[in-house]
Amino acid sequence: MNKKKKILSSFTFVLIIFIFASIFNFSKADNENNVARKSSGKSSVIGFKSDKYLNEIEMIYDSNNFKVKEKDPKLDNIKNENSSKEDDYLYKEINKIISEETENLDGNWQVAVDSIRGKSNISIERKSSPKNISQTSASTIKIFVGIETYRQVEEGILAEKDVDEDIYLMLRNSNNEATNRLIDLIGDKSMDRASKNVGRIIYKITGANRTGLYTKMNQRGKNNLASAKDLNKGLIAIYDGKIVNEDHSKKMIKAMANNTTTSKFKLLGKLPKGAKGLNKSGEYPDGGIENDAAIIDVGDSVFAISFMAEHPGAVSHKYGDQAIAMQNLGKRISEAYMKFDKDNE
Repeated sequence: MNKKKKILSSFTFVLIIFIFASIFNFSKADNENNVARKSSGKSSVIGFKSDKYLNEIEMIYDSNNFKVKEKDPKLDNIKNENSSKEDDYLYKEINKIISEETENLDGNWQVAVDSIRGKSNISIERKSSPKNISQTSASTIKIFVGIETYRQVEEGILAEKDVDEDIYLMLRNSNNEATNRLIDLIGDKSMDRASKNVGRIIYKITGANRTGLYTKMNQRGKNNLASAKDLNKGLIAIYDGKIVNEDHSKKMIKAMANNTTTSKFKLLGKLPKGAKGLNKSGEYPDGGIENDAAIIDVGDSVFAISFMAEHPGAVSHKYGDQAIAMQNLGKRISEAYMKFDKDNE
């Protein structure tokens, strides 16, 4: 009996030693991993505080050539599935306006309209072709550069004093030098890292891969891409103050509201009396690119509208068909919202 007790005691002792050794090795490995993560410096910029969020999206990206795998194949949604009976007239009227203003446009185009505040629940996306998923973003991509920059400020990665002026210059004046300085900061001087960081904030906002930052402004490489629907979602994210805090959202809104150049001849160029708005445009007239993204406030209703046009040849920056279409879309859709508000007082 004593012999059995000794054997049992020895086994218990060995088991306890084994357990403690395993815990020690596990803790050591975990500490080494933490040290490795800390020593990697800014490479840890990619992502957000939430590990759960990172885990959910980590496999979205193809590491070989950074192509995001599509999650939602229904990209050409021109049916407003959320509209109520009260919205039907407004929904049909806006679609009619879009059809009339785009019917003579050459090349690719996209238009998106989304109610933000008010009694309507409109969400429309129209494109020249179901295959037209993305177009050249030009400077409209700067909306997402601004959001990602302030996201990193709030994470403690960047200092607010180092980015405020450049964000203002980027969104108010569309200053390319300021934008490129911000891209260097958010990617720690790595274009690939900046692309992935902005890509993750875009995916968080849109849930799709239609929009992406791939090169700095006015540099050779893959074109930066966007969709009109994603531009609306980016503006709404700023308006709602849910991705970055209210203070930072207001700074971006102020910068875009202070734009006094393209606002005069794009979506905001012919707004009816009583309407006001802010916008972020993008253009490359020699390459046929004319884009604009805006939030328009008509009183009771506030809505987002984005227009993208990609003509096969050069276009007239202020007086071409694309510019005329934008001005008419902004004016007529604003009037449609005003009429809807009046009819539903």
